[in-house]
Amino acid sequence: MEDFDTTPTAPIHKTITVPLPPDHAFELFTAGINKWWPGDTHSLSARDGRAPRQLDVDPHQGGRIWETTHDGKRHAWARITDWQPGRRFAFNWHVGQEEEDATHVVVAFSQTKTGTRVDLTHGGFDGVTDGATMMASYQTGWDHVLTACYGTACQGVVTA
Repeated sequence: MEDFDTTPTAPIHKTITVPLPPDHAFELFTAGINKWWPGDTHSLSARDGRAPRQLDVDPHQGGRIWETTHDGKRHAWARITDWQPGRRFAFNWHVGQEEEDATHVVVAFSQTKTGTRVDLTHGGFDGVTDGATMMASYQTGWDHVLTACYGTACQGVVTA
């Protein structure tokens, strides 16, 4: 039996296989984030019962993930730490918090026989206040975001 880290703030691991080649899966995840991210429930605007005007990803290492809120203000959600189109996307995630309180997310894309395996790892909860509670929230949050939202959006993309 494999030995898994079961500490209260162990990294979260989520995996989904989508019917797209890695380059297309990566492109939808990043440049297409505004098409699939559930902004009505998972955004700063959602705190006011609204959807954001726009979500954007700067396509380079050192760039940011942005939300333009319903009132037109632009807020950084994350700083991109790794940018390898079609392969890997990583960022320090601090949506709604100070950047120094960021956790870390890595999204890896690998070719399969039927499309692309997308592996998401979200860690770094040890360094934030009430990391165990935050981790528990993201545990279910990523199920919805990655599987229900991103996965569903991938099903509707035509690449031919």
